[in-house]
Amino acid sequence: MTTLPGMKEYDSVKLSSGEVFCRDHYKLLKDRGYTLRKRYDPDWIPSWIHTSKNRLNCEDALPINVRTACRTLGDFPYVSAVEQHYWTLDATRADGSIVVLKRVDIETPQNEIPILDHLSSRAFSSNSRNHCVPILEIINPPQGSNTAFIVMPLLFDVDIPPI
Repeated sequence: MTTLPGMKEYDSVKLSSGEVFCRDHYKLLKDRGYTLRKRYDPDWIPSWIHTSKNRLNCEDALPINVRTACRTLGDFPYVSAVEQHYWTLDATRADGSIVVLKRVDIETPQNEIPILDHLSSRAFSSNSRNHCVPILEIINPPQGSNTAFIVMPLLFDVDIPPI
């Protein structure tokens, strides 16, 4: 298998460190009513194993932020050499709606959660000049962790932006 300049080979069965984080938080999020993609289920078995399916046609073969890169490159199983960060991830809420989970380190001095919570308050969310994405829920970190999750509605499919 050859690699393209600036690209590294991608192993679709192996989870990256960012994906391991998602897998490790799968149960916490599931218990709160949010289901991540099958790829991040701790009991995940790749859907193309022992089948004649092309793995690139399987939803669970590619992490979210690699889909566009592979689609752009065609059938090449490569991803950008740039480290993937997994700060946002889609999930399905218990009511069937698709949401976006944003991972936030509560020890950073940016005050992101209080600011977003304030802008999502009843007083501000009804203001027509407030264009912030509403916060549906804030999932506080479990004991011993400094990672919280901000739950927001999925406004549109990033692969098909509105015109």
